[in-house]
Amino acid sequence: MSLALGIVVGAFFSWLFTYLYYRKSSAEQRHDLAQMADQLKPRNTLDDFEKLLEEGVWEEAQIDNKDVWVCRADNTFQIHFGDCSEAYAERWTTVYPDPTGRACPVYLKIGGVTIKELTFVYMDGFRIFVPMTGVRPTTGAPGAIEFFWNTGSLEVKVCRIVGHYYIYESLEGIAKMSNIAIIS
Repeated sequence: MSLALGIVVGAFFSWLFTYLYYRKSSAEQRHDLAQMADQLKPRNTLDDFEKLLEEGVWEEAQIDNKDVWVCRADNTFQIHFGDCSEAYAERWTTVYPDPTGRACPVYLKIGGVTIKELTFVYMDGFRIFVPMTGVRPTTGAPGAIEFFWNTGSLEVKVCRIVGHYYIYESLEGIAKMSNIAIIS
């Protein structure tokens, strides 16, 4: 009798340990598979690009004799510059020793496909390169406007990577010199 009871108890605990181990390993396997599937899904959206702008490391490279910024984590994410031949002047661009400015398209590309075009401005003899400002009406005089940059905008995130500030050291330094509001 005690032998039969020992066999039953032993079989029960053997089954219990096997069952619990199976459940735990199955849950871990599902979790690992979900993580791998997430890593393997295509990253080809503007949201993916924006995430890499914030978290990725970007390097300047020469591709087809053009300056291109490439994300180190995924080199299919690139920032290209277009033809900067269009003259551009606003009151915020003409406060520098060289008042001439040029509008320049900046292309965000994934796998060679343009997913977004932004407009940046070269100022002060090509020593400063910043995004086009936003414009909004101000209170006070009728028709008065304010130029601004939104620190959370895609344009400013790109500028943190490709911008040139000359002696003003940052976008905030340019904003101060050009009387541009910084909003968040």
